[in-house]
Amino acid sequence: MIDKLQGIAQAIQILRLPSIIVGLISLASMVAIIFISKSHESDRFLIPSIVVLLWAISTFTFIVTFRSVPKKANKSMKFFSKLKRNINRGWYWFIGVVFFGTTVAVMFVTFRMVSIWLGSYGS
Repeated sequence: MIDKLQGIAQAIQILRLPSIIVGLISLASMVAIIFISKSHESDRFLIPSIVVLLWAISTFTFIVTFRSVPKKANKSMKFFSKLKRNINRGWYWFIGVVFFGTTVAVMFVTFRMVSIWLGSYGS
């Protein structure tokens, strides 16, 4: 699993900088809406800004975390080297499971926030 995640992270490596830029733009728009905007006209863009920020953070974190996963231990390694490598790979497995959980949570939050937003501003 973690080797596949590494392959995906390396394939989308080009999205690292755009995810930072999109996240910063989204964060700046949230700050502007919350602290600078006097009218409630621009409040309708707050929920999309939050959703975009969540996905930008998630994308960047995925790419940075899984772009360098340690290789599997080979037979030529000594016992403690294998143990260290396996513990390190186990940590990446744990992070992978946590990442899948947070992705499901972000999908749920996205669905809820978009449905609320469409209910308020959709028509």
